[in-house]
Amino acid sequence: MPTKELPESAPGKYVPYHPYPYYSPESLPVEPKLELAEQTYDLVADAAYQIGRVDGIISTIDFSAVLYTSLIRIEAVESARIEGAEVAYEDVEAYHTRHPADETESRIEKDLQEALNYETALTYGLERIESGASITLSLIKELHSMLLEDVRNEGDIVGEFRDHMVHLTSPQPGQRPFVPPTPEALDGLMQSLASYIQLGGQYHPLVDAAIIHYFFETVHPFSDGNGRLGRLLIILFLASKGYLESPYIYPSAYFNRHKVEYVERMRAVSEEGAWDEWLTFFLEGLRSQATTSYDRTHQLRELQTRYEQEYPGATSTDRFARQLLQYPYFTTLDLVEYLDVSRRTAYKVVDDLEADGLVAEVTGKERGKEYKAVDVFEILE
Repeated sequence: MPTKELPESAPGKYVPYHPYPYYSPESLPVEPKLELAEQTYDLVADAAYQIGRVDGIISTIDFSAVLYTSLIRIEAVESARIEGAEVAYEDVEAYHTRHPADETESRIEKDLQEALNYETALTYGLERIESGASITLSLIKELHSMLLEDVRNEGDIVGEFRDHMVHLTSPQPGQRPFVPPTPEALDGLMQSLASYIQLGGQYHPLVDAAIIHYFFETVHPFSDGNGRLGRLLIILFLASKGYLESPYIYPSAYFNRHKVEYVERMRAVSEEGAWDEWLTFFLEGLRSQATTSYDRTHQLRELQTRYEQEYPGATSTDRFARQLLQYPYFTTLDLVEYLDVSRRTAYKVVDDLEADGLVAEVTGKERGKEYKAVDVFEILE
């Protein structure tokens, strides 16, 4: 699309380049300042309310630490899936549960490694934010190195901005690729992003998160991993603003379900200045995921109450049934440690709970069996 075809409302322009023109976005902040639609304000209020409900219900449960970890892993899986990885939440839980001596393969499949890297980077980023660190270009580059650890493609530059042009294939057949700005423009554009974040933005944090995510994905500063890092930055930004007191809201599942629209809405901002439509999509994603997190937590709380009522005794089986939400994926050796019992007792606990339908073996192996809490996984997945 030649430069002259873009309307004045577009926050950038196309520059002739072979074989496709590249997009040159304007630096942040967006000028002129956006006039938000009434619908946007309504969505911001609703999304904020739903996020507040999640914070409220989280305070009523005693398995919040496990839920926190589980949701981070679900986000890691969904973000990897958007990029085409074939990995399941169960794969990540299995990796963390296995004892080193039980490993039959030292090499981790690339798709699983991508999800594990995302979990590591997100956890690290949240810890840095909670310790008072700012979102700087240095932190962004550090997180990029974590994301691409052991999964880089040949020629990828890790931890530094790209030094070559890239072409992003459109999800729509027949549409030309989107070409982000030149390597020479990256330092200035990314510095404007860092400054925008550190100065606190210009709008409600949920709106600023949408603007920041759009800008990062449009600039596409790295040779790979931009999608994963851009989605991770949404959470870190909201956490840095103190808006997510407990970060239990993760957007990748929504973006994954609406992958084509996700890409098209951002491209429409670049080419048409269609901010209202992008903000509506983004805010609906956060609102939807907040509602999902609330419902999931409510279901888990009810499940915990049911287990406490059905297994009130002092036997090892009853004790572990009441702890299933804290240990949703385990081996028999884990039970020996968790309950401080003999292997024989641990095997009996597993047999009892398997007979009751609370747990199921997932490997199909005769040795080194692994189990998952059926009801818990059904809710989480």
